[in-house]
Amino acid sequence: MSTNPPDPARELCSYLRVLATGATPGQFFDVRWSTTDGMNQRFIAADRTEHAASLITRMAWRTDVYVGVALRDTRRGGKDAISGSRLLYIECDDPEAQALLESFTLAPSMIVASGTPGHLHVYWSLREPASGPQVESANRRLALALAGDPVSVDIARILRPPSSRNHKHNPPRAVRLLRLDPHIRHELSELTAILPADPQPVAAPARRAGPRRAGRTAVDRALLAIPAAEYVRVLAHREPNRAGKVLCPFHEEQTPSLQLYPDGTFYCYGRHSKHRPCAKGGTVFDFAAAMWGLATKDEDFLELRRRLADLFALTPTGRP
Repeated sequence: MSTNPPDPARELCSYLRVLATGATPGQFFDVRWSTTDGMNQRFIAADRTEHAASLITRMAWRTDVYVGVALRDTRRGGKDAISGSRLLYIECDDPEAQALLESFTLAPSMIVASGTPGHLHVYWSLREPASGPQVESANRRLALALAGDPVSVDIARILRPPSSRNHKHNPPRAVRLLRLDPHIRHELSELTAILPADPQPVAAPARRAGPRRAGRTAVDRALLAIPAAEYVRVLAHREPNRAGKVLCPFHEEQTPSLQLYPDGTFYCYGRHSKHRPCAKGGTVFDFAAAMWGLATKDEDFLELRRRLADLFALTPTGRP
């Protein structure tokens, strides 16, 4: 086991190799970094860890950098691009978490300090890949057992890689690999056998964008091309943070849980209440429909299109 390796480049490559364990041809790292306009994104083949590490290192001095924990099967960043993962993971910022981790029967494979004092990202490697719903269910149960964040458990989660810097602080703080043992791998059933019941045993959310939203007209296509940050800013008057999240306008919350994606879609991982997830997601049409109290079919859809086209000054050809 390595603890606090002295070379940040080695930390990063070791971390990426764990993420890429068992990768098949055609799978990708999802690397993102914050910009003044939201979030940039690049997909790098999972067998090119040094290339991914070079990009992360180059961007980390300027801004916050994140990596998708689960490999992507296509060049997209949402859940529909992920068939499964060999990693379980939780985010811990509760002071109680450290003691709970030390006494937990099955040791994690990696622990990363996220740059904020006391905040940890904890990973368990699996011997075999688990499906998205299996990963999310196990992550929720780990969070419940180990005082983790119950919201940060989704299969499309992006986290800070070691050797990057947390720019929420001034000066920025280093993100460090505290513990790594690539030989520690568990059966999913080993973990679930000792975890509490899933606090949210619900079906996985529907895909954010349905096939009927391909854009039947020029106006549809122009509306679907509007960046999520822009239509959220116009419709809800909210600005995304560095991670591309905003406070969800559809329920009360103190921490942003509505994620904006580079493909123009959104999804809320927050909750209306303890037993009721928000789970709103989709395209600009879905967001506007929820804001205006309209449906997304038939006459309501035509009204949505008309109002959005007027709001964004689109002509019938789809051009301003």
